[in-house]
Amino acid sequence: MEIHSRMCVAKSDVPASVPRVVLLSPLDLFHTSQMPIILFYENAPAGAAARIESGLATVLDHYPELAGRIGRDELGRHCIHLNNEGAIFVEAVCSSELAPFLDKRGNDVKDLVGSSTLELGDGMNRVPLIIQVTRFACGGLALSWEGHHRVCDGSAHAQFLLNWASAARTGSLTPGFVPLIHDRYFLFPRNPPVVEDPLVKFIHKQMSRTTVPGQEVLTLTANLTSKQISHLKSLCGNKYTTYETLSAHFWRCMTAARDFEDRSTLVGHFCPANGRSILNAPSGFFGNAIYLTFVQTSAADLLDGSLEHAAGLIRQGVKRASNRVFLESVIDYLALEQASEDAQPPQAEAKDQSWIPNVMIPCWSKFPLYEVDFGFGNPFRFSTVNMGIEGAFTIGPPRKDGITEVLINVRKEHAQSLVTHLGNCTQGYF
Repeated sequence: MEIHSRMCVAKSDVPASVPRVVLLSPLDLFHTSQMPIILFYENAPAGAAARIESGLATVLDHYPELAGRIGRDELGRHCIHLNNEGAIFVEAVCSSELAPFLDKRGNDVKDLVGSSTLELGDGMNRVPLIIQVTRFACGGLALSWEGHHRVCDGSAHAQFLLNWASAARTGSLTPGFVPLIHDRYFLFPRNPPVVEDPLVKFIHKQMSRTTVPGQEVLTLTANLTSKQISHLKSLCGNKYTTYETLSAHFWRCMTAARDFEDRSTLVGHFCPANGRSILNAPSGFFGNAIYLTFVQTSAADLLDGSLEHAAGLIRQGVKRASNRVFLESVIDYLALEQASEDAQPPQAEAKDQSWIPNVMIPCWSKFPLYEVDFGFGNPFRFSTVNMGIEGAFTIGPPRKDGITEVLINVRKEHAQSLVTHLGNCTQGYF
């Protein structure tokens, strides 16, 4: 891998109407990491990188948060400085073919991600957006972007990607683009904060991840056909969504693979949910509206019951938390916790983390990753870098061939058992 260039791509101008800072909400601060995603393209033209860079310069005029820096304002409040320091753009060339990278996951593709080639140190946590374009000997291209989760969630990033691609392809944003509002006021805590729903405290107490020193985490990919998904849904009486069905299946299989000696062990399922409609998010909102729902039962109940039973538990958990009182309580609870954390000395980020005895299953199936066309066609595959947290499953969007990829982080000693349990229900998707 050879790095050809590194630069900062900034807005062309900063209108006076744009504020100097955007204050971050408790839901923004709840998220602490980058979201590295890689898209693979076939037969990109010679000028592809320049076209992508030009589109980025255009779209950043409308997304100043992604050209700024994360930090604190003069009062010590967490914010994004809209200072136009720019997104980091890396251009690289790889002498090998693209094909071998398609089946790699986790740290095996980290060289395709811009942050791995930069020496930013602690400053990396201040950069909202890092891009790398890598050309391969065969003419293929990999585009990686790391959008900091504190700036916005996946839904917001997906819209940014479509507008970026449109700017590169046509010179303008997608039809119907709504200008961003640089204010997250509707996600701020009440004064004083009030945690009305007791379930909120319970859920967030369950979120403390287990540290397993020296654990080796593998990233597996499950490739499910539409026929296999339909089979799983039929086992649930065709009463549940694809997400409810698949996440119930993965929850049960991971619990079986972990093989708890005590079958009364409580096992939980975390599901990220979108709070935009609950809080009537204004048009042009760009930030985080994702919060967590949770359901818990014993290992015995989960494994002895049917797949339909597990899917029903997940639906009940999401429904229980899909209301304004719950979400406002989440925001207020996080605000209180974050105020307490700010008063403490900073802690180093823990390593070797696991969700055991729980699982975390975000769903990217609605993200238009396979529609990001910069003018040389849609990507045909996606990947991500290992986030390192065992027990996480990520359900990707369906590919053109109908395959749904699911990325799974599992401890090495549980991997073979997990593959066996998954295959017992639906054959042949590894």
